[in-house]
Amino acid sequence: MNLKTRITILGAAVAIALTATASASGIPEVDGNRYYELPRYYKSEISVSEAYLAMEHSKDFRHSRREAKPVLIDVRSLREYASGHPEDAYNVPYPTVSGLGGDPAQTPEKLYWEVYDIVHGDVDTPIMTLCRTGHRSVLAGNILADPESYGISGPAFTNVRNIWEGFVGQPRYAFTGGNITLMLDTEGKLVGGPYPLDLNNDGGLNSDTADVYTQTKDANPDKDGWRNFAALPWSTKIQRPLAYERDPTLYKALNLTPVQ
Repeated sequence: MNLKTRITILGAAVAIALTATASASGIPEVDGNRYYELPRYYKSEISVSEAYLAMEHSKDFRHSRREAKPVLIDVRSLREYASGHPEDAYNVPYPTVSGLGGDPAQTPEKLYWEVYDIVHGDVDTPIMTLCRTGHRSVLAGNILADPESYGISGPAFTNVRNIWEGFVGQPRYAFTGGNITLMLDTEGKLVGGPYPLDLNNDGGLNSDTADVYTQTKDANPDKDGWRNFAALPWSTKIQRPLAYERDPTLYKALNLTPVQ
């Protein structure tokens, strides 16, 4: 019995709330950051769509001081960033740099001062952190929002938000409360779930594939991230102002293998 015969969903999609609570189904309580059970010192979570709209909206005020332009910090490795990233996203890797094995560790101090330099010391600048699935971006957001806890002497960033889904994303799941049938027991509780959803409605759950470099499997229409189900604009272009340490040659040195 395939996924479609076991699940009936009324409506276009079942959304997962950014801050979930424990339920009778046994789903654990989470604090917004994607079931990683990490502490949160930054301001809030933000969805990929909200982050994209914030970046687009800021372009309308490019010559205005009415609103501070948000800055998107992609904390994935150089390898991941080179394989595709949101347009206008800065790359400041954390907690590792290249992502190709034997990877040098990135320090919280390096992350903090790199971002501090990007915003020219304006710690009230809206910052949005992004990684592959929403884990490393939480770690980075916490460092920026609470540098003192990491032994960093700089001031705390006041407006940091974590992009919840990440660039590649994770499967979305069907939970109780979403008009789901054939997965509930006699007491109305999920049996064996939660179940991943077929987001692109092709009758199955897709596997990750590489479509830019063979070393990075980022394509999967059933994952909910920036480049997949959300289908927001992204690029492989490495621009000097946005590159790590403003040095595009770092990415060329990775010797990544293009997908044919």
